[in-house]
Amino acid sequence: MLALCLLLPLTAVHADPRQAPSQPLADALLDVAERWPAIKLVFRPELLEGLETRTVLAVNDDPEQALRALLEGQPLRLRQLSSGVYVVEPAAIQKTMPPKPAPAPTVSRVPRQAPAQQQLMEELVTIGTRSRNRRWLHSTVPVDVVQGAALERSAPASLGEQLQMQVPSFNFSRTMVSDGADLVRPATLRGMNPDQLLVMVDGKRRHHQAQINIQQVVGRGSSGVDMNAVPTAAIEVEVLRDGASAQYGSDAIAGVLNLQLKRGEQAPVVNAQYGLTGEGDGQSLIASVAGGSDLGSDASLFVTFEGQDRAATNRAGPDSRFTPPRTSMRIGDAEQQSWTLFANGQWALSDLAEVYAFGGSSRRQGLSAGFYRAAGAQAGQPAVSSRYVPALDPEGFLPLQTTRTEDDAFTLGLEWMLGEGWLVDVSASQGENRFLQGTDYSVNVSLGESSPRAADNGELAYQLRQVGAMASGPVPTDLLDEVLLTVGSEWRRERYRISRGDFASYAYGPQDDFSIFISSPLDPCPEETGNVCADGQPRSRAPAGMQAFPGYRLAVSEHRESAAFYGEAELSINPALNLTLASRWESVTDEGRNVTGKLAASWRMVESLYWRMAVSSGFRAPGLNQQSFTHVITNIGADVLTNTLHAAQGNPALLALGFDGLKPERSRHLSTGWVWTPAQDWLVSLDWFRIHLRDAVAMSDVIAAEPDSCVENCHLRDALALQAHNIGAVQFLYNAYDSTVTGADLVVRYQWESDWGRSQLALLGHKNQTEITRLHASENIDPARLFSPAQVMLVETGQPRRRITLSYDWQFAGWAFSGRINRYGSVKTSYFTEAGLGLPVPDDKPQYHKSGQAWLLDADISYQFGWGVTLALGGSNLLNTYPKRLASNSLLSEITGGSFQYPWEASPYGINGAFYYVRTEYRW
Repeated sequence: MLALCLLLPLTAVHADPRQAPSQPLADALLDVAERWPAIKLVFRPELLEGLETRTVLAVNDDPEQALRALLEGQPLRLRQLSSGVYVVEPAAIQKTMPPKPAPAPTVSRVPRQAPAQQQLMEELVTIGTRSRNRRWLHSTVPVDVVQGAALERSAPASLGEQLQMQVPSFNFSRTMVSDGADLVRPATLRGMNPDQLLVMVDGKRRHHQAQINIQQVVGRGSSGVDMNAVPTAAIEVEVLRDGASAQYGSDAIAGVLNLQLKRGEQAPVVNAQYGLTGEGDGQSLIASVAGGSDLGSDASLFVTFEGQDRAATNRAGPDSRFTPPRTSMRIGDAEQQSWTLFANGQWALSDLAEVYAFGGSSRRQGLSAGFYRAAGAQAGQPAVSSRYVPALDPEGFLPLQTTRTEDDAFTLGLEWMLGEGWLVDVSASQGENRFLQGTDYSVNVSLGESSPRAADNGELAYQLRQVGAMASGPVPTDLLDEVLLTVGSEWRRERYRISRGDFASYAYGPQDDFSIFISSPLDPCPEETGNVCADGQPRSRAPAGMQAFPGYRLAVSEHRESAAFYGEAELSINPALNLTLASRWESVTDEGRNVTGKLAASWRMVESLYWRMAVSSGFRAPGLNQQSFTHVITNIGADVLTNTLHAAQGNPALLALGFDGLKPERSRHLSTGWVWTPAQDWLVSLDWFRIHLRDAVAMSDVIAAEPDSCVENCHLRDALALQAHNIGAVQFLYNAYDSTVTGADLVVRYQWESDWGRSQLALLGHKNQTEITRLHASENIDPARLFSPAQVMLVETGQPRRRITLSYDWQFAGWAFSGRINRYGSVKTSYFTEAGLGLPVPDDKPQYHKSGQAWLLDADISYQFGWGVTLALGGSNLLNTYPKRLASNSLLSEITGGSFQYPWEASPYGINGAFYYVRTEYRW
């Protein structure tokens, strides 16, 4: 298998006869390769294992002489295939044997299965730079590299959970009883929103999910990428912790995740894992198979399939509304079944041109629960009881929500080398996410006893098509060591649509006529007509639509286009100083034009100390789903459930409040840091950053249709005709605030070898502080009424401000051990508040919850038998850590009869407790 394709410099080098300390031959090749990406060098990684060299290179002659000098005395030789293309092969090989094709230069790197002495600083990175030979150590911006082996050795099977354990700046918050967020969790970087993190697959933009977070969860009002739609067995991960809009476009405000697909010929690997929680629930079975093969002499294909079946967990307490108390709710992880299939292929047209294609499909379905709809026959029952039909469910019922995601993506591209080392890449991609929702064991109260118990609630769909072209190569100059210039353009077309649900999923009565008054079970005068009883009591109207999540009433279909042109120059001023300059012009339909820029530098101050810095501007165009989403959902409060309209942009309600559309988010970034390598086996990096964000898009609080909601007479009720449609409040997305995020990242790694095997110790730390510096509003409404302290708290403290990860990895004679301690800082959130509900809340009820810091311990031990079988035992959260319990007098606990014991919408590590598993692996 040909595993490496390096672009080597045309600069003149030759072998100095002086001898130096021994170093791996692969490292010596990298030293040459890093300077000038011009010609290709191809070799099989197993040929270099264990080979050392003492040759020192000096600038004098040409690269071919340098390569031959490095191979002198080795059991290898150098053969030129064509102009600028060389292959390293065994010295005894016959010339008549044709070499295998080289992989595409865009993903060239040192194999991740390198010997332990190969430092992280020797890793090649492809993100944050256009060079194919940039080492991690020399990067002008901080990049985390998560190897495939690390993803395979840990308990969580999902990519989001894996990254949360291994990258402290990454958060993958758990939610329960939160509609679609139960199935598609928000993934964030540096405490920001999910849509401020750009996700790419092999350097190509990944499409967003169709679903938007509308509940009180992390990333409320946003939608990011479905991280669990890509199998972990197919990838390795690069995490760029810096703003990169000038390089990659919209969304790259917090940073960039690049999912590197595995490729080429690799022996098949089969994995299977079974586990369950310490409480005996949450049983999960995960199986995957991955492998690659050459397809003739010029092509290769790598395929990964993964399937999962996860049972639900439940941490609900006894419901005191029953006598005797019993468990009435399901509060925990949703039940899930899923499969994913990914493929990555290459076809070499010649020594200098290659066609590549990759893509995959994912299907996942889940079953979760809403709030229990309690019967109202007993005194003191909350008015939640108006949400059931006594003849069907005398004691009330627990509605279930069915969700299904369908995710498909495909990319086709062509790369070829031009003269003087220039690489051209042209590609086209299409990705689509569909989110389908339904209800089961539910009821449409307005239909009474004739209501169906299940319904299809409709579908959300988001599609992204994109075409891109890029050219990158060296520019000759006598003034600098190297100039690598990149120019490119992109075109994107997005489409968003909402498909209506079944009639029963959204209807108000058999005729769907809101002018007809239909009584709820709590109506004090069901025989009367009109909106008020004869004795003056207000009447109780039956709610429309299926309980838990009403179906989509309105069909929506919107699209937009965007175009971008960008340029980037990477300058090697001298062997110690590198600069990166980047600029990007981007135009989005209805959002105007935007120009961003970036300056980054890396300076080797002394042999073992590097300083790096970056300053840049960024932007994010509001999502097409943020502009177009509209729906009516049910919000739970202290006394009633309220129908709340989520209004799309241009809705009369927004115009009445003084909002006429979303503006792009804009940002400014500053970062600086140091990388120190005090010894061969030590690595220390410390990076400080600050992000200024303007016009952040967020979901407003619930604005009740009452005159006192507006500072001036904004005629909100008239604009919406809320009362006539049984809608009591409105929410919408708008440019809510400006904020500043300040923080730092620490990486310390030490690895060593002894008679007892290889070991690596790592300490990773992250700290961030988000502060909202300004709230926006129109003249018609108070900013604090529009975006209450509860929402400010969710943005500023809804994610851990501090994370620490201490890990130890050991390998010896078939044995392997991995241990990790994760510390999560406290999370402070607010649930039921008067501003958030549009309803009064008793003064004696605490309106916020602080979960407190937590320490989690994970461990995995395995043994590889001689016939290719590996058996592993392990667990996550072995200390059985739970978040701090809710206060006994909290409103959330009270209105559910004590069912809620823990926070449920912003927990970084969940409420499941310990998880134990057994895993087996077979390698051909």
